[in-house]
Amino acid sequence: MDKEKFFYNAAWGAAGCNHREISKLKSDFGTWEEIFEKLSGKGVKAEPEKEWMKLEKCGIRMIFSEESVFPEFLREIYWPPLAVYVKGETAFLKNPAVAIVGTRKATEDGIEIARQFGRELAEAGITVVSGLAFGIDAAAHRGCLDVGGKTVAVLPRGLDEVYPKSNERLAEEIIAAGGAVISEYPPGIPPLPHRFIERNRIVSGLSLGTVVIEVPERSGALATARFASEQNREVFVVPGPAGHRNFSGSHKLIRSGARLVSKPSDVLEDLNIIEPSEERDDGKTEEEKIVLKILSGSAEPLGIDKITEMAELESRVANQALTLLLLKNEIKEEGEGYTLCK
Repeated sequence: MDKEKFFYNAAWGAAGCNHREISKLKSDFGTWEEIFEKLSGKGVKAEPEKEWMKLEKCGIRMIFSEESVFPEFLREIYWPPLAVYVKGETAFLKNPAVAIVGTRKATEDGIEIARQFGRELAEAGITVVSGLAFGIDAAAHRGCLDVGGKTVAVLPRGLDEVYPKSNERLAEEIIAAGGAVISEYPPGIPPLPHRFIERNRIVSGLSLGTVVIEVPERSGALATARFASEQNREVFVVPGPAGHRNFSGSHKLIRSGARLVSKPSDVLEDLNIIEPSEERDDGKTEEEKIVLKILSGSAEPLGIDKITEMAELESRVANQALTLLLLKNEIKEEGEGYTLCK
Protein backbone atom coordinates (compact mmCIF):
# COMPACT_ATOMS: atom_id res chain seq x y z
CA MET A 1 0.00 0.00 0.00
CA ASP A 2 1.25 3.50 -0.88
CA LYS A 3 1.37 5.33 2.46
CA GLU A 4 0.64 8.72 0.86
CA LYS A 5 -2.43 7.37 -0.90
CA PHE A 6 -3.60 5.87 2.37
CA PHE A 7 -3.54 9.27 4.08
CA TYR A 8 -4.69 11.32 1.07
CA ASN A 9 -7.84 9.23 0.82
CA ALA A 10 -8.60 9.81 4.50
CA ALA A 11 -7.67 13.52 4.46
CA TRP A 12 -9.61 14.26 1.25
CA GLY A 13 -12.76 12.71 2.66
CA ALA A 14 -12.24 14.29 6.08
CA ALA A 15 -11.96 17.71 4.44
CA GLY A 16 -15.35 17.14 2.79
CA CYS A 17 -13.67 17.08 -0.64
CA ASN A 18 -13.21 20.84 -0.38
CA HIS A 19 -10.71 21.73 -3.11
CA ARG A 20 -9.76 25.11 -1.70
CA GLU A 21 -9.09 23.76 1.79
CA ILE A 22 -7.20 20.68 0.69
CA SER A 23 -5.05 22.65 -1.79
CA LYS A 24 -4.08 25.15 0.93
CA LEU A 25 -3.18 22.31 3.28
CA LYS A 26 -1.10 20.73 0.52
CA SER A 27 0.89 23.95 0.07
CA ASP A 28 1.39 24.36 3.83
CA PHE A 29 2.45 20.81 4.68
CA GLY A 30 4.84 18.35 3.10
CA THR A 31 3.00 15.05 3.21
CA TRP A 32 -0.55 13.75 3.25
CA GLU A 33 0.19 12.08 6.58
CA GLU A 34 0.99 15.50 8.07
CA ILE A 35 -2.14 16.95 6.49
CA PHE A 36 -4.26 14.20 7.97
CA GLU A 37 -2.72 14.78 11.40
CA LYS A 38 -3.46 18.50 11.07
CA LEU A 39 -7.11 17.76 10.27
CA SER A 40 -7.29 15.29 13.16
CA GLY A 41 -5.95 18.01 15.45
CA LYS A 42 -8.93 20.15 14.45
CA GLY A 43 -11.28 17.48 15.69
CA VAL A 44 -11.99 15.85 12.32
CA LYS A 45 -12.90 12.21 12.84
CA ALA A 46 -11.66 9.70 10.25
CA GLU A 47 -10.07 6.27 10.32
CA PRO A 48 -7.58 5.91 7.43
CA GLU A 49 -7.50 2.12 7.53
CA LYS A 50 -11.28 1.84 7.55
CA GLU A 51 -11.58 4.32 4.68
CA TRP A 52 -8.95 2.47 2.65
CA MET A 53 -10.76 -0.84 3.18
CA LYS A 54 -13.81 0.70 1.48
CA LEU A 55 -11.73 1.13 -1.67
CA GLU A 56 -10.45 -2.41 -1.59
CA LYS A 57 -13.90 -3.83 -0.90
CA CYS A 58 -15.36 -1.99 -3.92
CA GLY A 59 -12.45 -2.78 -6.25
CA ILE A 60 -11.57 0.90 -6.61
CA ARG A 61 -8.09 2.05 -7.61
CA MET A 62 -6.77 5.50 -6.69
CA ILE A 63 -4.36 7.29 -9.01
CA PHE A 64 -2.33 10.37 -8.06
CA SER A 65 -1.92 13.06 -10.72
CA GLU A 66 1.85 12.49 -10.61
CA GLU A 67 1.54 8.86 -11.73
CA SER A 68 2.32 7.97 -15.33
CA VAL A 69 -1.08 6.31 -15.91
CA PHE A 70 -2.91 9.50 -14.92
CA PRO A 71 -4.48 11.03 -18.07
CA GLU A 72 -2.09 13.67 -19.43
CA PHE A 73 -4.88 15.92 -20.73
CA LEU A 74 -6.50 15.99 -17.30
CA ARG A 75 -3.23 16.93 -15.66
CA GLU A 76 -2.96 20.01 -17.90
CA ILE A 77 -6.26 21.69 -17.00
CA TYR A 78 -6.82 24.60 -14.66
CA TRP A 79 -8.00 23.23 -11.29
CA PRO A 80 -6.89 19.61 -11.94
CA PRO A 81 -7.90 16.89 -9.50
CA LEU A 82 -5.10 15.79 -7.19
CA ALA A 83 -6.14 12.19 -7.75
CA VAL A 84 -8.91 10.16 -9.36
CA TYR A 85 -10.66 6.98 -8.29
CA VAL A 86 -11.21 4.33 -10.95
CA LYS A 87 -13.20 1.15 -11.37
CA GLY A 88 -12.19 -0.74 -14.50
CA GLU A 89 -9.21 -0.52 -16.82
CA THR A 90 -6.70 2.33 -16.80
CA ALA A 91 -4.24 1.63 -19.62
CA PHE A 92 -6.52 3.08 -22.31
CA LEU A 93 -6.80 6.41 -20.45
CA LYS A 94 -3.81 7.58 -22.49
CA ASN A 95 -5.78 7.15 -25.74
CA PRO A 96 -7.37 10.18 -27.49
CA ALA A 97 -10.83 10.89 -26.10
CA VAL A 98 -13.88 12.96 -27.04
CA ALA A 99 -16.69 13.91 -24.67
CA ILE A 100 -20.36 13.72 -25.69
CA VAL A 101 -22.84 15.62 -23.52
CA GLY A 102 -26.41 16.89 -23.66
CA THR A 103 -29.79 17.04 -22.00
CA ARG A 104 -31.24 14.29 -19.85
CA LYS A 105 -34.65 14.91 -21.42
CA ALA A 106 -33.54 14.14 -24.96
CA THR A 107 -35.79 13.51 -27.94
CA GLU A 108 -35.72 10.16 -29.74
CA ASP A 109 -33.76 11.83 -32.54
CA GLY A 110 -31.26 13.22 -30.06
CA ILE A 111 -30.78 9.77 -28.50
CA GLU A 112 -30.13 8.27 -31.93
CA ILE A 113 -27.67 11.06 -32.86
CA ALA A 114 -25.76 10.58 -29.59
CA ARG A 115 -25.61 6.83 -30.14
CA GLN A 116 -24.39 7.36 -33.71
CA PHE A 117 -21.63 9.71 -32.55
CA GLY A 118 -20.59 7.30 -29.80
CA ARG A 119 -20.53 4.41 -32.25
CA GLU A 120 -18.57 6.10 -35.05
CA LEU A 121 -16.06 7.84 -32.79
CA ALA A 122 -15.37 4.49 -31.11
CA GLU A 123 -14.89 2.85 -34.52
CA ALA A 124 -12.22 5.49 -35.23
CA GLY A 125 -10.35 4.44 -32.06
CA ILE A 126 -11.58 7.33 -29.91
CA THR A 127 -12.47 6.86 -26.25
CA VAL A 128 -15.93 8.28 -25.56
CA VAL A 129 -16.31 10.25 -22.31
CA SER A 130 -19.61 11.21 -20.71
CA GLY A 131 -21.42 11.42 -17.38
CA LEU A 132 -23.65 8.30 -17.29
CA ALA A 133 -26.74 10.52 -16.95
CA PHE A 134 -30.06 9.76 -18.60
CA GLY A 135 -30.61 10.87 -22.18
CA ILE A 136 -27.63 11.94 -24.29
CA ASP A 137 -24.92 10.68 -21.90
CA ALA A 138 -26.28 7.14 -21.67
CA ALA A 139 -26.90 6.99 -25.43
CA ALA A 140 -23.29 8.02 -26.16
CA HIS A 141 -21.95 5.31 -23.84
CA ARG A 142 -24.22 2.71 -25.44
CA GLY A 143 -23.21 3.72 -28.96
CA CYS A 144 -19.59 3.13 -28.02
CA LEU A 145 -20.43 -0.24 -26.45
CA ASP A 146 -22.36 -1.24 -29.60
CA VAL A 147 -19.07 -1.56 -31.48
CA GLY A 148 -16.88 -2.80 -28.64
CA GLY A 149 -15.28 0.60 -27.98
CA LYS A 150 -13.82 1.98 -24.78
CA THR A 151 -15.87 4.52 -22.85
CA VAL A 152 -15.41 6.44 -19.59
CA ALA A 153 -18.24 7.49 -17.28
CA VAL A 154 -17.38 10.29 -14.84
CA LEU A 155 -19.55 10.34 -11.71
CA PRO A 156 -20.41 13.22 -9.35
CA ARG A 157 -20.11 10.99 -6.27
CA GLY A 158 -17.97 8.22 -4.76
CA LEU A 159 -17.76 4.99 -6.75
CA ASP A 160 -19.25 2.82 -4.02
CA GLU A 161 -22.61 3.60 -5.63
CA VAL A 162 -23.60 4.44 -9.20
CA TYR A 163 -25.43 7.65 -10.00
CA PRO A 164 -28.08 7.53 -11.29
CA LYS A 165 -28.86 4.19 -9.66
CA SER A 166 -30.95 3.04 -12.63
CA ASN A 167 -27.83 3.18 -14.84
CA GLU A 168 -25.95 0.74 -12.63
CA ARG A 169 -26.22 -1.97 -15.28
CA LEU A 170 -24.77 0.39 -17.90
CA ALA A 171 -21.81 1.12 -15.61
CA GLU A 172 -21.21 -2.62 -15.26
CA GLU A 173 -21.29 -3.05 -19.04
CA ILE A 174 -18.77 -0.22 -19.47
CA ILE A 175 -16.35 -1.89 -17.05
CA ALA A 176 -16.92 -5.36 -18.54
CA ALA A 177 -16.08 -3.99 -22.00
CA GLY A 178 -12.69 -2.73 -20.83
CA GLY A 179 -13.75 0.83 -20.06
CA ALA A 180 -13.87 2.64 -16.74
CA VAL A 181 -15.99 4.56 -14.28
CA ILE A 182 -14.13 7.49 -12.73
CA SER A 183 -14.62 9.98 -9.91
CA GLU A 184 -12.44 12.36 -7.91
CA TYR A 185 -14.42 11.50 -4.77
CA PRO A 186 -13.80 8.66 -2.30
CA PRO A 187 -16.53 6.17 -1.36
CA GLY A 188 -19.40 7.58 0.67
CA ILE A 189 -19.32 11.07 -0.84
CA PRO A 190 -22.87 11.91 -2.04
CA PRO A 191 -23.82 13.64 -5.34
CA LEU A 192 -24.45 17.17 -4.03
CA PRO A 193 -25.41 19.81 -6.64
CA HIS A 194 -21.98 21.51 -6.80
CA ARG A 195 -20.32 18.16 -7.50
CA PHE A 196 -22.08 17.89 -10.86
CA ILE A 197 -20.31 21.10 -11.95
CA GLU A 198 -17.01 19.85 -10.55
CA ARG A 199 -17.54 16.58 -12.43
CA ASN A 200 -18.13 18.44 -15.72
CA ARG A 201 -14.61 19.94 -15.75
CA ILE A 202 -13.24 16.38 -15.64
CA VAL A 203 -15.48 15.22 -18.49
CA SER A 204 -14.12 18.00 -20.72
CA GLY A 205 -10.62 17.78 -19.22
CA LEU A 206 -10.19 14.15 -20.27
CA SER A 207 -11.04 15.01 -23.86
CA LEU A 208 -9.61 16.55 -27.02
CA GLY A 209 -13.01 18.12 -27.59
CA THR A 210 -16.60 18.09 -26.39
CA VAL A 211 -19.59 17.32 -28.62
CA VAL A 212 -22.82 19.01 -27.47
CA ILE A 213 -26.09 17.36 -28.52
CA GLU A 214 -29.48 18.83 -27.55
CA VAL A 215 -28.84 21.47 -24.92
CA PRO A 216 -31.56 23.82 -23.62
CA GLU A 217 -30.64 27.25 -22.28
CA ARG A 218 -30.33 25.93 -18.73
CA SER A 219 -28.28 22.74 -18.80
CA GLY A 220 -25.24 21.30 -17.06
CA ALA A 221 -23.88 20.46 -20.50
CA LEU A 222 -23.36 24.19 -21.07
CA ALA A 223 -20.99 24.19 -18.10
CA THR A 224 -19.07 21.32 -19.69
CA ALA A 225 -18.79 23.33 -22.92
CA ARG A 226 -17.59 26.36 -20.96
CA PHE A 227 -14.95 24.28 -19.18
CA ALA A 228 -13.81 22.86 -22.54
CA SER A 229 -13.34 26.40 -23.91
CA GLU A 230 -11.42 27.46 -20.81
CA GLN A 231 -9.23 24.37 -21.18
CA ASN A 232 -8.46 25.31 -24.82
CA ARG A 233 -10.31 22.24 -26.07
CA GLU A 234 -12.63 22.19 -29.08
CA VAL A 235 -16.38 22.56 -28.62
CA PHE A 236 -18.56 20.93 -31.30
CA VAL A 237 -22.32 21.45 -31.51
CA VAL A 238 -24.89 19.40 -33.40
CA PRO A 239 -27.69 21.81 -34.42
CA GLY A 240 -31.37 20.97 -34.34
CA PRO A 241 -34.70 22.35 -35.53
CA ALA A 242 -34.94 26.13 -35.30
CA GLY A 243 -37.06 27.14 -32.33
CA HIS A 244 -36.90 23.76 -30.55
CA ARG A 245 -36.25 24.41 -26.83
CA ASN A 246 -33.85 21.45 -26.59
CA PHE A 247 -31.50 23.24 -28.97
CA SER A 248 -31.73 26.82 -27.70
CA GLY A 249 -28.50 26.47 -25.73
CA SER A 250 -26.85 24.58 -28.59
CA HIS A 251 -27.54 27.34 -31.09
CA LYS A 252 -26.24 30.01 -28.70
CA LEU A 253 -22.99 28.06 -28.45
CA ILE A 254 -22.70 28.06 -32.25
CA ARG A 255 -23.31 31.81 -32.39
CA SER A 256 -20.62 32.23 -29.75
CA GLY A 257 -18.06 30.48 -31.92
CA ALA A 258 -18.43 26.74 -31.25
CA ARG A 259 -17.84 24.48 -34.26
CA LEU A 260 -21.01 23.36 -36.02
CA VAL A 261 -20.99 19.64 -36.88
CA SER A 262 -23.64 17.40 -38.39
CA LYS A 263 -21.93 14.01 -38.24
CA PRO A 264 -19.07 12.24 -36.42
CA SER A 265 -16.66 12.56 -39.36
CA ASP A 266 -16.85 16.36 -38.96
CA VAL A 267 -15.39 15.98 -35.47
CA LEU A 268 -12.71 13.57 -36.64
CA GLU A 269 -11.72 15.92 -39.47
CA ASP A 270 -11.55 18.98 -37.25
CA LEU A 271 -9.37 17.09 -34.78
CA ASN A 272 -7.12 15.98 -37.69
CA ILE A 273 -7.86 12.33 -37.00
CA ILE A 274 -9.10 11.67 -40.54
CA GLU A 275 -8.53 13.47 -43.83
CA PRO A 276 -11.21 15.98 -44.95
CA SER A 277 -13.78 14.45 -47.27
CA GLU A 278 -14.75 15.79 -50.68
CA GLU A 279 -18.26 16.31 -49.35
CA ARG A 280 -17.02 19.23 -47.29
CA ASP A 281 -15.11 20.99 -50.08
CA ASP A 282 -17.80 23.68 -50.36
CA GLY A 283 -18.79 23.46 -46.71
CA LYS A 284 -22.18 21.85 -47.39
CA THR A 285 -23.49 18.34 -46.80
CA GLU A 286 -25.33 16.44 -49.52
CA GLU A 287 -28.60 17.00 -47.64
CA GLU A 288 -28.01 20.76 -47.58
CA LYS A 289 -27.32 20.75 -51.32
CA ILE A 290 -30.57 18.88 -51.97
CA VAL A 291 -32.58 21.37 -49.92
CA LEU A 292 -30.91 24.35 -51.62
CA LYS A 293 -31.69 22.89 -55.05
CA ILE A 294 -35.35 22.44 -54.12
CA LEU A 295 -35.67 25.97 -52.75
CA SER A 296 -33.87 27.48 -55.73
CA GLY A 297 -36.45 25.91 -58.03
CA SER A 298 -39.44 27.27 -56.14
CA ALA A 299 -40.90 30.73 -56.65
CA GLU A 300 -42.59 30.60 -53.22
CA PRO A 301 -41.43 29.69 -49.70
CA LEU A 302 -41.79 26.00 -48.95
CA GLY A 303 -42.85 24.45 -45.66
CA ILE A 304 -40.90 21.71 -43.90
CA ASP A 305 -43.38 18.97 -44.88
CA LYS A 306 -43.13 19.87 -48.57
CA ILE A 307 -39.33 20.08 -48.46
CA THR A 308 -39.12 16.72 -46.70
CA GLU A 309 -41.39 15.13 -49.29
CA MET A 310 -39.57 16.58 -52.31
CA ALA A 311 -36.11 15.82 -50.90
CA GLU A 312 -37.11 12.26 -49.96
CA LEU A 313 -35.36 12.68 -46.62
CA GLU A 314 -36.31 11.64 -43.11
CA SER A 315 -37.97 14.47 -41.17
CA ARG A 316 -35.05 14.61 -38.73
CA VAL A 317 -32.47 14.87 -41.52
CA ALA A 318 -34.42 17.54 -43.39
CA ASN A 319 -34.87 19.55 -40.19
CA GLN A 320 -31.16 19.39 -39.47
CA ALA A 321 -30.25 20.48 -43.00
CA LEU A 322 -32.62 23.44 -42.75
CA THR A 323 -31.18 24.47 -39.39
CA LEU A 324 -27.63 24.28 -40.75
CA LEU A 325 -28.59 26.45 -43.72
CA LEU A 326 -30.35 28.96 -41.44
CA LEU A 327 -27.28 29.22 -39.21
CA LYS A 328 -25.10 29.75 -42.30
CA ASN A 329 -27.49 32.46 -43.59
CA GLU A 330 -28.04 30.50 -46.81
CA ILE A 331 -31.82 30.46 -46.31
CA LYS A 332 -34.37 32.39 -44.26
CA GLU A 333 -37.80 31.81 -42.79
CA GLU A 334 -40.62 33.61 -44.58
CA GLY A 335 -44.15 33.18 -43.31
CA GLU A 336 -44.56 29.47 -42.57
CA GLY A 337 -41.91 28.36 -45.02
CA TYR A 338 -38.29 28.70 -46.11
CA THR A 339 -36.71 30.49 -49.04
CA LEU A 340 -33.21 31.38 -50.25
CA CYS A 341 -31.51 34.48 -48.93
CA LYS A 342 -31.16 37.05 -51.70
